[in-house]
Amino acid sequence: MKKLKTAVAIILSLILILSLCVTVSAATIINYGDYSYASNGNGTYMLYSYKGTDKNLQLPEKIYGLPVVGIYDNCFKNSDIESVVIPDTYTSIGKSAFFGCSSITSLTIPDSISQIGDMAFASCTSLSSVEFSGTPAVTAIPYSAFNGDTSLTSFVVPSSVTEISSFAFSNCGLETITIPDTVSVIGSYAFSECSYLEEVRLPKALTEVSEYCFCNCSALSSVNLPPNLITIGDRAFSGCSLLAAVDLPTTLTTIGKFAFYDNTSLTELFVPDSVTSIGGDAFSPMSFQNTITVSYYENSYAETYCFENYVKKVSACQKLMGDATLDGDVNIRDVTYIQMYQVGLVDDMSYRAQELAEVTGDGKISIRDATMIQLYIVGLVTEL
Repeated sequence: MKKLKTAVAIILSLILILSLCVTVSAATIINYGDYSYASNGNGTYMLYSYKGTDKNLQLPEKIYGLPVVGIYDNCFKNSDIESVVIPDTYTSIGKSAFFGCSSITSLTIPDSISQIGDMAFASCTSLSSVEFSGTPAVTAIPYSAFNGDTSLTSFVVPSSVTEISSFAFSNCGLETITIPDTVSVIGSYAFSECSYLEEVRLPKALTEVSEYCFCNCSALSSVNLPPNLITIGDRAFSGCSLLAAVDLPTTLTTIGKFAFYDNTSLTELFVPDSVTSIGGDAFSPMSFQNTITVSYYENSYAETYCFENYVKKVSACQKLMGDATLDGDVNIRDVTYIQMYQVGLVDDMSYRAQELAEVTGDGKISIRDATMIQLYIVGLVTEL
């Protein structure tokens, strides 16, 4: 009985402590005018909620003379506000802070903002313009940040950003997106269901196109893959029905399941011999409908894959160093082509052509390669 009383006393004490914590937490919320504020405990406050009727807001910078430094999670969620001016004293915007604000049409994010929470501007269906002022400090476009913003047709990712998180722009109205080379990570589903997105240039630092990244981007007709790409994830470009050409870099090792599934405009794809893994139905159903020709080097992994997966239309190629023009021969046309590339008269040399043109082994295409090929043609060099 004594042990039972002790246990009951301990439980009651814990309940009392927890109730005090809730009371303390609740006491940190201060109502002032149309807003309520949450104390950070260090002499600064976060905007916690808005109860007013004004639709065009200039957010406060201070309360009782103390600085307000950010917007709390869910602060304006599903609000009918139409515009908001964020002071340049704010450093953060919380999770779902403006989620579902369907009347906001434009937004300027000051360069003092260094952190934006998940879904901060998701489902803002009238939002058509987002600008970052000054020298932005944000390093990530967070999870689902602009998910469902169907009026957002263009976006310029700030050069401070290194990561675009999963679902960041999923189901947006994007027609154009500018991604700086500072970005090294793009999460899964980041641009999925962006059915108006027409072209994209992926940043040079990117090594993976994540799963479902551009799934069902039905207007996507052009994509520039980065030169050091290693992985194309499952369904990365599935359902991109207008994508007619894809230039796979010679660093690529993995093509995921259904990566190019239902790409009905894609008629030819060269798979480099660097690829050592191809997921099931990566090219289907085109392979069964005979609408795509998969090309590869003889004795490569891609050749084995196509044989084992009954890909009907295939083309085996010989890997011929120096053949920059991909005509099956090494001649003066290859020398001229490399020279034209050097002076900028050719700017779209494929990754495969670049690999064959780079014969000196220094990792770059230069006049030295053209000279070496020329020496090979006249017999002064016996092997490239």
